[in-house]
Amino acid sequence: MNPNPPKKILIADDQLYMIRLLEMTLKKGGYEVISCRDGNDALASATRLQPQLIVLDLIMPGLDGFGALRQLKENPVTQNIPVIVLSTKGHTLTRVETEQAGAAQFFTKPFSPVHLLDEIKKILEPAAS
Repeated sequence: MNPNPPKKILIADDQLYMIRLLEMTLKKGGYEVISCRDGNDALASATRLQPQLIVLDLIMPGLDGFGALRQLKENPVTQNIPVIVLSTKGHTLTRVETEQAGAAQFFTKPFSPVHLLDEIKKILEPAAS
């Protein structure tokens, strides 16, 4: 049995191609991936499964990424899970709003999967970077 099971990363994005890209990237990095298609599913899954990190798209149907981020940070069960926000909105205001709401990082789509993986490793394995 593996003494160090892979760290779980929850991804939430309504675009199937983006979920597939993130799943491939994160699995290559050695992570276990939990995929969600909207903010409500992401909240429920994060509370239930306790991932080590969440990658969250801002623009999704139902509960959007901003709403999900705020609720994740207000919930004592999920408030300490680092969240990386992805968005097609690269405005400085959007970046500042997400950081004020508690996001650890902000990436504008399109982004480099290698750069995203590097940032995830820095957050999850700071001693190794």
